[in-house]
Amino acid sequence: MIQKLEAYFMKDFIERGGALAVFAILMFIPVSFVRSIFMILMITVILSHMDPHRHHRESISELTALPFSYSQIFWFPFVSLITIVTIVQLAVSGIIGLSIYIAFSQIAYSLIFLTAYYGLFNIFAVAGLSGSGFIWLFWVADIIFGSIEPQSQNLYRMISPIYQENEIAALLFAVAIVAISSYLFSKKGVTKKWQKRLSM
Repeated sequence: MIQKLEAYFMKDFIERGGALAVFAILMFIPVSFVRSIFMILMITVILSHMDPHRHHRESISELTALPFSYSQIFWFPFVSLITIVTIVQLAVSGIIGLSIYIAFSQIAYSLIFLTAYYGLFNIFAVAGLSGSGFIWLFWVADIIFGSIEPQSQNLYRMISPIYQENEIAALLFAVAIVAISSYLFSKKGVTKKWQKRLSM
């Protein structure tokens, strides 16, 4: 398992290392809203093979031909993204000199956001939609629904990946999204959909 994970990391960084490095550097901007934008960009880059509406060299069928299971194809990119985001957040906290509590809070915020949007991208892709397009539509909807007044009575803000007014509720919501996307990816025969679209 560890060897396969390392192999997947090497493959990702060889193919997408330049773009990921740029987005990781831009994530050093200490503003949560700005970091969320670059996290979405990293998700779209690292999951480009999952988007049936993008023209790319690597397709999901090519990945399944490699010695990776469906579960590994789903979770390895997620682990890769978590690793990048955590390292960047720790580096930013050290440079700025944040307290341990604030640093942990910012890391938790980023990982909850990342988990939710990673799952959403996959759900859209499994449904045959453009993950890289619909994920931005959800981001806009996330902002709009979370800003509905009065905010003190807006229950959506509690689970919103952007606002996260209740971190536990937001975490549970994010975990539920990624769990559903994992189930759909592994159980719904998505490969046929991608192959059909790619052959058109």
